[in-house]
Formats: sequence, C-alpha cells, structure tokens
Amino acid sequence: MRNRPGPGKEWDPRDVDAPWPCVVWDLDGTLVRRGGLCPVDGIDAVLARWSRAGVEMAVATSAATPQARRAVERLGWSGYFGHVAGTGPGVHGKDAVLVEALLGLGRVLPEGGRDAAMVGDSATDVWAAHAAGLTAVGVTWSGTPAAVLADADLLWSAPDAPWHPPS
Repeated sequence: MRNRPGPGKEWDPRDVDAPWPCVVWDLDGTLVRRGGLCPVDGIDAVLARWSRAGVEMAVATSAATPQARRAVERLGWSGYFGHVAGTGPGVHGKDAVLVEALLGLGRVLPEGGRDAAMVGDSATDVWAAHAAGLTAVGVTWSGTPAAVLADADLLWSAPDAPWHPPS
C-alpha cells in the first residue's frame, strides 16, 4: 500500500493497489448511476482491484438496508463488501449509516475511522466522512459540481481518472 497524496498533490488511483485499508462507498450516484442499477463505467475494475489488495469495503447508503443489499447482490458485488448498511429502525441519516457500515466491518469509532475513507457524490457524504474522522473523497462523475464537494479532501472525476484536492 502506498501513501495517500499530500496537500496540493494529484494522485492516480491506478498507480496503487489500495489507497486506504478501509473504504466505505455510497451507492446511488457513486457506485451506480443515479436512480438505477447500472454500474458507473469503470467502477467494477476499481472494486476488483481494491478487493484483491485486501481493502475492507462497505456500502453506506440512504436507501433501506434490504433494498441496498439486494442491489449489491444483483450487481454481483457481494464478495467485495464486508457490510452493506442503509437506513432502517434506529439508523437514520448518512452519519448513522456510515457508523453502521464501519461497525459491520468491526471498526468502532473513533479508532475505526483512522486510515479509512468515504467515497460519495454529495455534500452529505463529505460531511458524514468528516464527522466520523474519515478522509472524504467526493465524486463528480454523477454530475455533482465540484463546488458542492469543495469540503472534500479529494475529488474524483471518473474511476479511471486521477484524484486531486479541491481547488
């Protein structure tokens, strides 16, 4: 595993096997195109590469947990994710779902957030990542403007593109 980029540096995810030992992904707009079950072009390769490298991965989504688990299963991604967390009784809001995803991987905060990242397409994803002490990676491939994700630690425009700090 190589080091993450420092401030003001660009980083190409294709150059490393695993940027963090633990990555929590948003589902809609991040792993799949908004409003459907079509994977974002190139995301399968990222998931496969990071899984082979031993990255612990989970999904944290605002969708109901059973619906999210069915979606991950239909996409053939069950083997990539150690836990799929969504909303349900007692779990509301992205921050609570993110904590649930980490707990599902056996990571308890605050220590469980160390060397972990949240990848998502919304300002709420960025906020939840920071609230939990994770690195926030904002994706713009779903159409979210970079300005909306300006508080992210890194921005990612496509699964095969370099990540960079917000301007």
